[in-house]
Amino acid sequence: MERTYRPTWAEIDLGAVSHNLAEIRRVVASNVAIMPVVKANAYGHGIYRISAELITNGVKYLGVATVDEALFLRQKGIDVSILVLGSVLQEEADQAVDNNITLTLCNDSLFRALMISAKKFMKKPRVHIKIDTGMGRIGVWHADAFEFIKKVYDTGVIEIEGVYTHFSSASRDKMYTEMQIEYFENVLLALEKEKIGIKYKHADNSIASVEWKNTHYNLVRPGILIYGVYPKEDFREVLDLKPVMSLKTRIVHLKDTPTGRALSYGRTYITQKPTKIATLPIGYADGYGRLLSNRAEALVHGEQVRVVGIVTMDQTLIDVGEIVDVKIGDEVVLFGEQKGVKISVEKISKLAKTIPYEILSGIKERVPRIYI
Repeated sequence: MERTYRPTWAEIDLGAVSHNLAEIRRVVASNVAIMPVVKANAYGHGIYRISAELITNGVKYLGVATVDEALFLRQKGIDVSILVLGSVLQEEADQAVDNNITLTLCNDSLFRALMISAKKFMKKPRVHIKIDTGMGRIGVWHADAFEFIKKVYDTGVIEIEGVYTHFSSASRDKMYTEMQIEYFENVLLALEKEKIGIKYKHADNSIASVEWKNTHYNLVRPGILIYGVYPKEDFREVLDLKPVMSLKTRIVHLKDTPTGRALSYGRTYITQKPTKIATLPIGYADGYGRLLSNRAEALVHGEQVRVVGIVTMDQTLIDVGEIVDVKIGDEVVLFGEQKGVKISVEKISKLAKTIPYEILSGIKERVPRIYI
C-alpha cells in the first residue's frame, strides 16, 4: 500500500480470514457453497484484499450490497460471481448486466429494466429472486413469490440462478424463524412441482449458518464470522475464530497532570491524583466513538489503561500514570491483542451500546489498513 505517515492504523490479519473460512467450512456440509459477504468495504476490513484472500482459499461467490461495490471488484480484476444483495434502480441494471454481476430481483420495475438490458447486451441477466418471508425490507412477499418467479422464468430471457430469503430473528425467536422457513419452503415446493429448476437456494446468514443447519440448503452467506467475531457467546463452543482486525495507534503527546485537572470537552473527567496523560491521534471521525468516553480501555506495554475525558473528533486521552517507562511513540491497542492481553471488539461494542458490525464497518477510510 502507499506510504502513510499517520500513526493510527487498522491491522488486518489475512491469515485469520483463511482460518475463519476453514472453521465455517467445518460446520457446513461439503455440498454447501459459501458466499462470504464483503459489503461495506468487507465490514471495514478492505473489500479487495479480503475478497482476494477468500478467492485464494477457494471461494467462488461473493455477496455485496451495491452495484458500485461489485464494479469496484470487477475493476480490480475479481472475476468470480458477485451477488448484489440489495435492490437496485433501473439505471444500474445495464452496468450489472454488462459486467456479469448478479442482481437481486424482487419487483416489476427491475424486471422490466432487465428485459431491456437483455436485449441491449444480447445476454441473459443473472438474478437471485429475493422472497420476503417476514424480514420486511426487500423481496417479493412469499404468498406472491411463486407467480412472480414463474413470470420471470417463462420469459426465457432472464436466468434465475437463485432464490433466497433472510431471517429477521434467527438468534432470538425460534417460532418466528420456523414460520419463515415454512413460508420459504412452500415456495421451493411449488417450484419443484412445476419443475422449475433453480441452482441456488439460500437463507442463512452467520447466525443461521451455525444455529439452523436444516436451512443450509446448498449455499450459506456468512458475514461477521468471516471477520472473527462471535455474534453469540455460545458460538465459542462451536467455532474457533480469530479476530481479523486490530485497531492501533501511537502516543503523540505526554504530560504530567496534577490532581484536580479537567480533561477534554465538558470537563467530564477530573484527575483525582497526580498522573500522566497521553494523547492519541484518533477520535470519532475515525470511528472510535464518543460513547467510549470515560468507559473504554486500551493497552499500553501489555497493560490496560483507561480512556479519560470525552473522545473528540481527532484525539483521545488515556491515563498512563501506572505504566513504567511510557514514552511518545509507544504503541496503543484500542482493540486487539498486545503481549497476550486482549480487548475484543465485542467488548468495545457493548461499551458503545451497539454491535460489533457497526464498530468494524464504522472505522473510517482515513484510518490506513495494514495487511499482515
